[in-house]
Amino acid sequence: MTARSLVLAMTVTVLGGSAAAAQDFVPPDQPRARPVAEGSSGIRFGVLGFSTRGGIQVNKDDQGILGSTIDVMQLGSPRVRLRPSFEAGFGRSRKSLHVALEVLYRFQPDAAPAIPYIGAGIGYYDDGANDFVWPTLAMGFELPFTRTINWLIEYHALDRLGRSRFLIGLATRTGGN
Repeated sequence: MTARSLVLAMTVTVLGGSAAAAQDFVPPDQPRARPVAEGSSGIRFGVLGFSTRGGIQVNKDDQGILGSTIDVMQLGSPRVRLRPSFEAGFGRSRKSLHVALEVLYRFQPDAAPAIPYIGAGIGYYDDGANDFVWPTLAMGFELPFTRTINWLIEYHALDRLGRSRFLIGLATRTGGN
């Protein structure tokens, strides 16, 4: 199995499981039919958060970056989340595609005024000439914009810290912990 097939299979598995839960959308200002207690632990599937962002890669093939993430699973604690992340690069060098599966730890609950986080994962990178699978690192913070939407500022490291991406965007809040 090639690296590309492995990453694609992992992404489809994670997104396929959460797709069924995403069909039952309940707006943030309405109560859920089965409320999840704040601070509940255990594994929880669903769309726990979503972000879109843009930025730049400042070393190795300077590029503009557009991307998105979806928090799809809570892992034991409401502050530990699994997310696939997708980024497309463009600009002076070749176009690139980065797909990753990352685990994030959020230092504050969703209701906090600022939410710093750090995470690590594995990612697949393809620039048209080469493709790689390597560890990724993500760190950043969210600041409130509206009651359910946050500003997002993130540093995303690829290629064992060899490629540095700085991103800014908007992220949803779940209103949970």
